[in-house]
Amino acid sequence: MRSLRRRTGDAVGLLFVFAFAVVRPSRFWPPKWMLRRIAASTEVRTEREAAAEGLLARVREIEAGVPWLRPLDVVIRDECMDVRGHHISLFGAGPPKKSMTCRMSAFIVFSPDRDPEDAVAEIRRTFPPPDGLSPGGISESLHWDTDERKVAAEVAHDALWARLTRRHGEKSLGQLRQENGALCVWALHGETYFTVV
Repeated sequence: MRSLRRRTGDAVGLLFVFAFAVVRPSRFWPPKWMLRRIAASTEVRTEREAAAEGLLARVREIEAGVPWLRPLDVVIRDECMDVRGHHISLFGAGPPKKSMTCRMSAFIVFSPDRDPEDAVAEIRRTFPPPDGLSPGGISESLHWDTDERKVAAEVAHDALWARLTRRHGEKSLGQLRQENGALCVWALHGETYFTVV
């Protein structure tokens, strides 16, 4: 009986060690409330403002480079995400894992006076988005409404900290679509501007 208890105790101990190795405390530390506080801190705000200036400078270049493109709105999506669940390590080997990343994107929303595919083809011919990253580390892409898929720029629901700002008011993309017809979006995704390890 005593050896059965000892074996059961050993098995439970091994399970605990294995569980501790798989679900390490780093998955829970720092706690989410602390990450939210960091995301709203002065240090992050400074990095956020620099990231916004870089994106808006590129937005101004696009507006100057495509004179017929009249934005209905310019949406800035800024969010800090808990990324700890994106990796599981058995023994904690390898480089330090990230806890939170903050990144910002801009969306130039417009409605061309022609077929959206034709408008995008003209942009690609006259003022093409860069292949790969632009000099400011921004990836760019063009999207438009189709019967199967509508363009979107919403903030993730599980963000630790998020902000969505619009240049031309508070109309949703659905309202702009209702008023203007099919929408096109020139999406600009900046690199991560702040990371917590």
